Amino acid sequence: MYRPSLKSDWSLILLFAFSVILFLIARSSYVNIKADYYEQKLAAAQEMAAFMDTLKAEIQNEGISIDPINDPLQSGLIGPLRSGITTDRGLLSEKQAAINPNLAAAFVQEFSRQGLKPGDHIAIGLTGSNPAVNLALYAAVKVMQLQPAIITSVSSAAYGANQENFTWLDMESTLRKKGLIDFGSAYASLGGKDDLAIGLTDEGIKNLLEAMSRNQVDPLIGSTLAENIKARETAYAQLLPEGKRYKLFVNIGRGLANVGSEPNANQIPDGMVPKLAEQEFVPEGIMMLMARENVPVFSLQHIQRFTRKNKLPSIPVVLQKPGEGPAFSVKKNNVTVAAICLGLLLAAIIAVIIIDRHDRHFMANIVDPDEEL
Repeated sequence: MYRPSLKSDWSLILLFAFSVILFLIARSSYVNIKADYYEQKLAAAQEMAAFMDTLKAEIQNEGISIDPINDPLQSGLIGPLRSGITTDRGLLSEKQAAINPNLAAAFVQEFSRQGLKPGDHIAIGLTGSNPAVNLALYAAVKVMQLQPAIITSVSSAAYGANQENFTWLDMESTLRKKGLIDFGSAYASLGGKDDLAIGLTDEGIKNLLEAMSRNQVDPLIGSTLAENIKARETAYAQLLPEGKRYKLFVNIGRGLANVGSEPNANQIPDGMVPKLAEQEFVPEGIMMLMARENVPVFSLQHIQRFTRKNKLPSIPVVLQKPGEGPAFSVKKNNVTVAAICLGLLLAAIIAVIIIDRHDRHFMANIVDPDEEL
């Protein structure tokens, strides 16, 4: 009588082992896929790192102390809790989250998706409250070769650029003198309540005016917030070359001349604000007026939300190197290796089937001697 061999069982065991090995190989094989706009993102991150290094050296040369507790990365970009030009409370965590050169890559991504091209004119309204965010923005502007018209509110919330002798305007000037940027604020206001620094001492306001003077930035100072908003509208129009239009308005922070009021600021989301012109705001700040002129608006107030959205650390524990993280590349399974493993597995299965059929056919043709008797 014919007795089947155990060869089929062993072939299945070997096939199972082979398939497990191929699965482990495919699963452990990865390839790094570069993110969109990789080259510009990396260049912007490198520029921001250079900005940070330059400013830190200048801060040390000026003898300005760096707080080892509030500024654990020793960037020099986090100011004191209080000073003569501090207008409001500020979240320390928001300032710490921005101490990351790869933040510049997030601006490149946002602006590239908006379709900005070299030579495009953009209007920028910012404050001194988070200088690291301003640096990230400037790095993106430089790498993308945009033409910015910038108006700054010089005063700062807590932990920002609130050193009386080293305001945001001084930081800009340092970068220009070192040849790192060829643009900066064209005009400046006092900032703070009603954009008039209401609540600051006379000495504090004097320090803000001196910062404008020593950095040769023209002041925009009316008698009311409405006058300051109107003055900004006129200034942005004057800064735009004839026949050109702004392709984007960028708001950084909660400067009242830009957002109109604190309640307005609370309603404005971070990132592109596509339906801003359809909403009613009282009073209207510059960003609303720009939106009514069909200028796209980008606003950034909450830095940690922005970093999470762009897969950056909420608060960096160590200073990231330019180009680190999923904002630049994503690790994915290697499709080529997986396809090769699949092909080998299919070939092995086919081989086992063919060999097994051949053996069964061969054994079926063998005559059992006992059956002939």
